[in-house]
Amino acid sequence: MLRHATTKTRRTIVVLDFLAPTAFGYRLGSSKVQPQPSVMKPSKRHDTERLAEFPVSVHTQNPAIICQNIKQRISLLSQPGAAVSDPDINFFDEKVVELRLALKAGDIARVGELWSQLEDRKLLRLLGRELRGFSERAAKLCFTDNSEPWDEDEKKVIEDIAIAAACEGAVNALTTCMIRHIKRGDSQAALHLYRRFLVHSSNQTVSEPLPSSTQENVEDANGLALNFLGDQLSYQPNFSLVLAAIAAYALENSFEGALKIMLDNPVRINQSVQKEFMASFDDFSFRAKVQSYVHRVDIARLISRHHSLSTHIANLSSNQDLSQIQNLYRAIIEGLNDPEPYLAVRDSQKSSQRPVVIQEINWAAFLTGFLRCHRRDLAENLWNDMLKYGIQPGVITWTALLDGFDSMGEADAASTSWDNMVSQGIQPGILTYRAVISSLFNARRPDDAIEKFAIFKREITNGSLPDTGDALPVYNTVLHGLLNNGRPGDADALLQNLRQKGPKPDIVSYNTFLRHHGRRGEFRAVSVLLERLREDGLTGDAFTFSSVLSALLKVGRTDAIDIILGLMKRQNVEPNVAVFSAIIDQQLRESSEQGLRTAMELLQKMETNPDAQPNDVTYTGVLASLHRRVWPNTALAEECRRYVLKRMKERNIRSNRVTYHILIKACLENPEPEGLQGALGYYREMANRKIPMNYDTWYILLHGLISREEWAVADEMVEDLLRYIKPVGALESLVGRIQRRTTSI
Repeated sequence: MLRHATTKTRRTIVVLDFLAPTAFGYRLGSSKVQPQPSVMKPSKRHDTERLAEFPVSVHTQNPAIICQNIKQRISLLSQPGAAVSDPDINFFDEKVVELRLALKAGDIARVGELWSQLEDRKLLRLLGRELRGFSERAAKLCFTDNSEPWDEDEKKVIEDIAIAAACEGAVNALTTCMIRHIKRGDSQAALHLYRRFLVHSSNQTVSEPLPSSTQENVEDANGLALNFLGDQLSYQPNFSLVLAAIAAYALENSFEGALKIMLDNPVRINQSVQKEFMASFDDFSFRAKVQSYVHRVDIARLISRHHSLSTHIANLSSNQDLSQIQNLYRAIIEGLNDPEPYLAVRDSQKSSQRPVVIQEINWAAFLTGFLRCHRRDLAENLWNDMLKYGIQPGVITWTALLDGFDSMGEADAASTSWDNMVSQGIQPGILTYRAVISSLFNARRPDDAIEKFAIFKREITNGSLPDTGDALPVYNTVLHGLLNNGRPGDADALLQNLRQKGPKPDIVSYNTFLRHHGRRGEFRAVSVLLERLREDGLTGDAFTFSSVLSALLKVGRTDAIDIILGLMKRQNVEPNVAVFSAIIDQQLRESSEQGLRTAMELLQKMETNPDAQPNDVTYTGVLASLHRRVWPNTALAEECRRYVLKRMKERNIRSNRVTYHILIKACLENPEPEGLQGALGYYREMANRKIPMNYDTWYILLHGLISREEWAVADEMVEDLLRYIKPVGALESLVGRIQRRTTSI
């Protein structure tokens, strides 16, 4: 079917010697950071972090310090009735010390007594991070040897502490208690604990989970563990608790129950936590069963979060990570074809056994993803799968098809698909028009694009198109296309028409023009645009200021950066870390010597600005850009790299595992031999510093080496990998590709 559809005065600062500006060109990018108006607000997050620091008071022997610290801690509690009397403070300090000693001694009866006393006087909320230590000690008392009987009174004490600690984010004890019940074959006891935890969590205002010293907020290597939980419950359970509940249902052979647990509490999968959890069970068949449950419920979770999944697939296709897209798609098809299917293709199939429906937006996301990876064959297979399951492609799918062909530069295929879509009675939407117009402009067919745009405007006028309030993206696409096709006069006329008759242009509209004129050093035009932007009540973003900076440098203004800072001030935009970092990123995207010099000068501006001190994200971003790109002046790039590393060391900023992942990936994207050397250097540095390498580490390394076809190095990496972990899922697939010497699945 798919085949048929497509056949037819500046301040004095210290500046490094290599920062002398020269002219440069500017390439299109997009600002990811939106600057905020300069309005100071109290930071609730900052207070939370201060609050977490005070439990050290229980370790000191100075009563005055104890009392003062606890009072400070209480003053930061935002909940009503936080005031605590001095006698209660003294009581709290005394009992916490006794409680710690009782836990250390394994005196569970005394632990229960002390815990009850603190609970009766409503002082448990003052424990803060101390709860993590209590939870860890309680977990040790909750031994998992299923041959030993468990005294009911002791069990109640440990479980009460475990639930209270878990509600504050310290889940060790509760997870261990649930594991104990599962190993003894009592799944209902484990699930009862989990339900008690949910009740307690939902009945109180929960503080932020206590930070773990080991857990990281990173993407899972198999592409299934996503952190897209912006609308999650305020009392979202920790993954280890959800995992324990899933294991309990696996013991009961109830995949339906496990599925409901995940959909009710859609937490992201953490491979290291899962590996540690599975090690608690000696029964390999049970481990495999639980892992199968986890894999399938995670697929269901992802499908249920339609827009987040679409974003994830778009990110994968942008990185040309076809293998992850294929693995994910294959898992979805298995979810439809399993002997016990748990996914549905239409609402009429939805049930407790098949609670998640694959929406058209999901199919469309995969379709575009395959085409952006230049795999038309896989896109055709998907189209046929839709027809096989009785799904008639709608406007969302056709729009995705057009977007995919646009990314491939196949304007003829896009035009033919448009004709076939219309012939089938599918009414194109606003984004459908945007896709086909973009494909025509990108193919240097501006007349055809303008003709299609004229049809779009008629449809808007006669009310044939729905959601006409969302039409601006089409106009912005036309503005961009006209400028790129050498028709700036037509583009300016359209912009003026939008200002007078609507839809009103936004910052994207103006950034399109600023980038066009900025690259050409046409600063007079840039000045006019800035005035129009001000008249329209718009505030510039990082992309705006970077474009203006490019224009200033083009005309030889050595005070360009100070001019930009003044412009930001006039627009009430605070030049904070986020804004500075975004502008630096835009300059580095140019891959020019001038862009590099300007970025480094901006970095030095930050270092002398007490309100915009560069952080680990800033320095890591600069380093990654230095590694990723092939610079015309390699000596300058190397000097900049050494400078960044020196400043990080002076500021005591040390790379962690996530930082190394970013840097290794950037190095491997550099096609030069220096890229491989840089990646291996960071790999050795991780090993020397004894930073644990998880699935993400190995995935990034192997995937990058496969892309470079560095088979000998990849073989050595596989040998190293097998000494630490057993590869599964996507990682196992990469190992297979290395053994077969193939860059594709």
